[in-house]
Amino acid sequence: MSVRAGEAAEQAGTPVGQPRRGVPRLLWTALAALAGAGIGAAYAHFVGCRTGTCPLTSNVWIASLYGGGVGALIGLPSRRAVPGRTGPSGG
Repeated sequence: MSVRAGEAAEQAGTPVGQPRRGVPRLLWTALAALAGAGIGAAYAHFVGCRTGTCPLTSNVWIASLYGGGVGALIGLPSRRAVPGRTGPSGG
């Protein structure tokens, strides 16, 4: 069974010739990583370890890399639910 481009777009909920609204998935992940890096750097700067013995918070750069990684993991897109499927087995 083949589906025409117009029918596929209508089934997806996007009218033909119209751009999709919202933030693209990759941009959302990048924004989450950037926010995580900022939060990690702020935590290391304002709260972090003052003696230098804490491996994560003693250096602002390491904390921002770690925060960016955590933010990227949180911002990763999840799989969209397919209508008509109830679970992993599909039925």
